[in-house]
Amino acid sequence: MKRRAAFIALAVVALFASRAFADGDLIHRTISALQGNSAEAMPPPAAMELAFSPGGGATDLVIKAIQSAHKTIHVASYSFTSRPIAHALIAAHQAGIDVAIVIDHEEVEQRRHSVAPLLTNAGVPLRVDIVHALLHDKYMIIDGKNVETGSFNYTAGAEEHNAENVLVLWDDPKLASAYEANWQSLWDKAESYGGQ
Repeated sequence: MKRRAAFIALAVVALFASRAFADGDLIHRTISALQGNSAEAMPPPAAMELAFSPGGGATDLVIKAIQSAHKTIHVASYSFTSRPIAHALIAAHQAGIDVAIVIDHEEVEQRRHSVAPLLTNAGVPLRVDIVHALLHDKYMIIDGKNVETGSFNYTAGAEEHNAENVLVLWDDPKLASAYEANWQSLWDKAESYGGQ
């Protein structure tokens, strides 16, 4: 039984190792076959996309997720120095999308290259988490149904030097709702930054 479970886990990891997962049905059929279940036994997972850094398109995938937004983008971020990601969020805000960001307190206290001033000067609502020792989250909830997450900090260093990952789970409102509840809790407890 343990050997079979290990095989299933290995097969799932192998599926997650490719760059994009547009075919959620293929993943669902594969997992079902490995478990000996019929396709009706489990609901199919959401479509997924995965990218790595350095050099694997992590920043591009984050920006793709931002550019998919029609209504809302809610961000929880530890370190945030990436100008390309900041500019994508500003563009979304200027297009009328509800963009709001919670960042870690160290981001504004100790980081010289923080994009917090750039974002607030563009009118993007931004709050600072002063409750937790670290706000170590790195995620976005987009339109209440898509989630971008992973280890990837929104920084040039993460893109160019670190071993990081970005995972976007498309069209999963239930998962997005759980992230949104967490984000709202962070937002409600956070302190306004830059007069926002």
